[in-house]
Amino acid sequence: MKKDTRAKDNWRRYALLCLRYGWPILVLLGILWFPFDWLSEAWPAFGVPFRQVFHNARDHFVGHTIFFFIVGMLLLGVVPLLRKLRWYIPGLVLAALVQETIQAFFRGQPPTFTDFNAFRGDALGGITAWVLWFVFHLLRTYRTKRSNGESVSSTHMQ
Repeated sequence: MKKDTRAKDNWRRYALLCLRYGWPILVLLGILWFPFDWLSEAWPAFGVPFRQVFHNARDHFVGHTIFFFIVGMLLLGVVPLLRKLRWYIPGLVLAALVQETIQAFFRGQPPTFTDFNAFRGDALGGITAWVLWFVFHLLRTYRTKRSNGESVSSTHMQ
């Protein structure tokens, strides 16, 4: 009986820990995956400015690039594991695929993953965020080691 109580307490602590540190991630993914296209159809007051911003393919590309850059920078600040490229790239691909899937479902269509313009924007914005984060990390490490008088040759990503 005591073992069951301990397991429940551990589960509760784990759930609270996930909620405490996971809510920023859930909020960012919720924003990233929100069906703005559907909202522009359902709410004309939002649809007018939305269509003005995304009125052609180039603007759609720029919008995806900026959006994935902002969300990428914020996620890199919250999730240290994503600062490693081997975790960031699959996460970026998954985020882009899920985003397009959600958009397709809200349009009432099956996902086709043929919007390569949007995917290029997602990739450019996401990779730019990671590269910028990496460069800032290198500069910070260089300045810290230089101010401490240490050798700078052993700078590594976290």
